Amino acid sequence: MTLTDKPIPRAAGWHILGAGAMGCLWACAMARQDERQAMGSPQVSLLLRDQEALAGYPGQVICSDMEHPLSIPAVAIAGADDQTPLQIHNLLVTTKAQDTLTAVASVANHLSTTSRIVLLQNGLKIQQQLTRLYGAERVFCVSTSHGAWLKAPFDVVHAGNGDAWLGQLDATGTCSRARLQSLRQLLPAEQLNVHIDHDIGARLWRKLAINCAINALTVIHDCRNGELLQIPEARQSLSRLCDEICKVLQAIPEAPPMGDLWTQVQHVLHVTAANVSSTLQDIRRGRHSEIDHLNGYLCELASAQHMPCPVNRAVLQQMRVLESRAIQAHSPTGSERPRQSSPHRSTDRQ
Repeated sequence: MTLTDKPIPRAAGWHILGAGAMGCLWACAMARQDERQAMGSPQVSLLLRDQEALAGYPGQVICSDMEHPLSIPAVAIAGADDQTPLQIHNLLVTTKAQDTLTAVASVANHLSTTSRIVLLQNGLKIQQQLTRLYGAERVFCVSTSHGAWLKAPFDVVHAGNGDAWLGQLDATGTCSRARLQSLRQLLPAEQLNVHIDHDIGARLWRKLAINCAINALTVIHDCRNGELLQIPEARQSLSRLCDEICKVLQAIPEAPPMGDLWTQVQHVLHVTAANVSSTLQDIRRGRHSEIDHLNGYLCELASAQHMPCPVNRAVLQQMRVLESRAIQAHSPTGSERPRQSSPHRSTDRQ
């Protein structure tokens, strides 16, 4: 099934923070449900970083799953204050992990005590931080296997139909179950195969482990996912990373058992053999990657446990050098620009 032929549940008002590939994909799914239900007022809006970004918005989003572009309202949030007529009841955040704190803070004045915040990022660190900042009952996490990339700004290709899992990090008791069921009804659950996961933390931990094993190595070897198994040096590094990641996570009380991580990683590499990882896409475009929220976060966890983490630290150091070179190569001035939060740049998923 594609976005055009799945049944659509009743919509609710959503604001999407992050107009990259995932943001545009979810915006199209949500707007499509409005169109089919002939809603009288827009039920989904894009939040763009400033007036310049808003001026460059063509007023519609194109999705490869849909025959016609969809008109989706957009709002510029830079400089917004308490007088700006913007009330956010449901916020879907699809920014890169390193941009997310700043992005959510930029709209915090427009959130109420009952607003829902739904996070769709790689890693786990940012989900933990925002759950602490905004409250476990308000923050929801999504882990997805959908593939998407931007052909051009606001022109998204739904490259791989997958699933999405919705949960809360503190998902105890019947209240959390009721919150998750209620929220799922407001999402394009049938279109994007959204399932409830009452142990989303375990899923995010496992995805973190797998991404720590794969993503940086695709940059170091400049290759598609499946090629990591064909390059002897890469395959050896994969095995060493899996061993070290398991040892670190075994010392983290809240982390679930990883099982045979090496087998899981090989399975993912076979299934996504032709994919270019999101981290490699960032480097090829001269952008900051999410590496500090992947191997960087794993190294932080190891330090907190007073554990050595030499393989991940070596990979992290190589990544930072390659990232710096890529940013410098893409800079108009030929020198690296300072790291800035850009809440709404293109987002792709592995």
